[in-house]
Amino acid sequence: MNFIYTLGQQASMLYIFAGFPKSGLHAGGLQHCIETVEELGELEHDSAVQYRKEGVFAAGSDEELYPLEVVMSPMLERDGITWDWFSEGWAFGNGVTLHKTLASPEFKTVVHGTELNLEEFLAENGATKMAELELERMHIKHEGWEEYEARWLPGTCPQESHIVHLTWLITTHKLPEFAYERIRSLIEDGAKPKQADIYIQPEEPGKYLSTPRIWDGKPAFAGRSN
Repeated sequence: MNFIYTLGQQASMLYIFAGFPKSGLHAGGLQHCIETVEELGELEHDSAVQYRKEGVFAAGSDEELYPLEVVMSPMLERDGITWDWFSEGWAFGNGVTLHKTLASPEFKTVVHGTELNLEEFLAENGATKMAELELERMHIKHEGWEEYEARWLPGTCPQESHIVHLTWLITTHKLPEFAYERIRSLIEDGAKPKQADIYIQPEEPGKYLSTPRIWDGKPAFAGRSN
């Protein structure tokens, strides 16, 4: 069952999937697959319009042009992501988008049972036998983190540094069920694209296929990106 959020009468369609394409295609490769090779649907490429959470608007303005219907893969809710995960004013671009959000909670080392670090504890309590103290890491839930955590279904937001990968695409019309399932399978199941040799370009190896990169778990900066 797909989760559908209707913001008015049907016009353009926004389809959101969990993860990056397991088929190995990047955004351009997936677009080529959908529109040219397998002819599964027509993507929206009009740069004069902007697709936001609230609807479809003229680029750079608040003039609403027409409504937007959203289809979210069931895999997203399994991971704790619903339509509420996307904050107010979120812009989805057009065509195919591979999105990455990096979140890194802040921790500090405190004396067990307190919110004081060792230096603060000693300053407040005076001489103390170190053997009697137990240190632990405490998650600092500042306002920014609380706002981010609230976007997830209750109890599902990871409490350590993590990356959320999403793929979404905007089409000019609703996809037939077979086309939707085919695209979902390419993204979430790792189904192989038809005529796979088309995507292998020795002279341009990155033309259609992603280059695998391994994240070491260390954020490039503190905080989060959305």
